[in-house]
Amino acid sequence: MQPQSSSDKKSNFNVALNGYRGFCALSVFVFHMGNSGVVPWPSGTAVADSAMFLWSSLKYGVEMFFMISGFVILGSLLRHSTLKGFLEDRFIRIYSAWVPAFLAVAAVCIALKMKMFTDVSFMKGLGIFAGNLLLLPPLLPLPLVHLASWSLTYEWVFYFSAATGALLLRRQSPQTWAVVAWAVLSGLFICLYPRSLFFLTGVIVFGCQPWFKRRERWLKFPLLSLLAFLVAWHLTGADKAELNDTVFDWLKDGRWVAALVAFVASLHMFASITLNTSRQFAFLGSRALQFVGTISYSFYLWHSLVVSAMKRLAIAYVIPHYGVAIGFLVFFVSSFAIGLLVSWGSWALFEVRIAKLFRKTFVPIHLFRRPLRAA
Repeated sequence: MQPQSSSDKKSNFNVALNGYRGFCALSVFVFHMGNSGVVPWPSGTAVADSAMFLWSSLKYGVEMFFMISGFVILGSLLRHSTLKGFLEDRFIRIYSAWVPAFLAVAAVCIALKMKMFTDVSFMKGLGIFAGNLLLLPPLLPLPLVHLASWSLTYEWVFYFSAATGALLLRRQSPQTWAVVAWAVLSGLFICLYPRSLFFLTGVIVFGCQPWFKRRERWLKFPLLSLLAFLVAWHLTGADKAELNDTVFDWLKDGRWVAALVAFVASLHMFASITLNTSRQFAFLGSRALQFVGTISYSFYLWHSLVVSAMKRLAIAYVIPHYGVAIGFLVFFVSSFAIGLLVSWGSWALFEVRIAKLFRKTFVPIHLFRRPLRAA
């Protein structure tokens, strides 16, 4: 089978979903801006406390990224004729940008003797470095070197789970015990690492698109469902990558209700966006968000390093002379501008050129002739 032509890819490109990528990336960036400590967040009044609550919920832009993966990966599995080709393609997609970003962050951490490399032997430090490079934490009890690595680990677990499910379901008569074991293990991972729940949002929306289309009249006001998702998910306290609070803990103390509300709200919001049923998210089609959406993966990987560097400069050279307000403004603008520039360079060099070279060299592309709903 031949891969899709460029015209096919263009016709199947989901503009809203690409803009949603940019929206998720910017949400995480804005959260890191406020969480940097350059300026204290106001508190003490109902308005200030509510604003802080909503702002701190922007960290769940990562969960919103997971919704995209759940949607897109099912389409990718349908297009690939072999699971080996699918996994090879995913490996190149992830590692083409991950390796240079991780090496840069690790070099800074080692040079500054940050806590994960302080008072450790050479072999232990090498183990921390190798484990993070291979995206093993939090599956293994290793400190995170790059703060974004845990989410990529979740992605890999989802890829392998999706590939295993496809392998089982493509067989003419799959063994019942194997399907049950796969479902139980996948569900157990979600129970132990609740932030992975929202891969299911994308999976359900992709698999049930005809059902959602028949109910488009109910898919209005996605901004309200976004707000409900952020608030309800925040109430669960699910903001750690490590194994701490699990779904089993939520079942004991009642937080499962908030988790259920967040999940239902995510289905409504994501279905509305992917099917373009409301004008409330029309801004996702803007050139700015399309650009950020295109480079969103590199922006997600590189912006924390840029933010850290700009924070040091702002605190040392700007705030002492011009005050906190000007210092934060310079910090924000420089972090955003340089972050976009570095991310664009990473996207153009690593995600496009290097990835294309590796695909031509190592991955023969054999695809089914099936349409994909999103790029």
